[in-house]
Amino acid sequence: MFIIDKTHYNYNSYEYSYPKDMMFVLNENVVISNTENEHKKDIGVFECTADNFMYRINNSLTDFHYKHHTARPLRIRTNNGFRLLTDKNYKIHSYTLGYIKTPDVLTDENPETEYKDFPEYIWPEIIKMAALMYIENQSDSRYRTLANEVLTQE
Repeated sequence: MFIIDKTHYNYNSYEYSYPKDMMFVLNENVVISNTENEHKKDIGVFECTADNFMYRINNSLTDFHYKHHTARPLRIRTNNGFRLLTDKNYKIHSYTLGYIKTPDVLTDENPETEYKDFPEYIWPEIIKMAALMYIENQSDSRYRTLANEVLTQE
């Protein structure tokens, strides 16, 4: 969920917070539309810094401004998360964040506890790739990960 701030003259601000278990952001997409909720489009965001913030908002030629049913919202980091900024000619309907989560801590205290981030059918593939990497790291010239990995995955 997000909070919309419409008090600024040049732009609307949508405030979000990051998930607590997020480690790295992989991708971000938003669904935008014009103010009448027409012409919905899935598009990426632009990470904005203090150096280029005012330039992007004030320059009518940047992709921040809604033209031909396309625009890219600006993302500005805050202490708790971030804000997405749009010029007042389009809306954000949804925001999708792909990320790598912080892994659970594994200790030697309870080795019987299973690591359950992956479904059961993924583990044989992970073990197979780890074994092949081990063979390669033992300087076995019969196997090269980069050359054979594609063949084993197909």
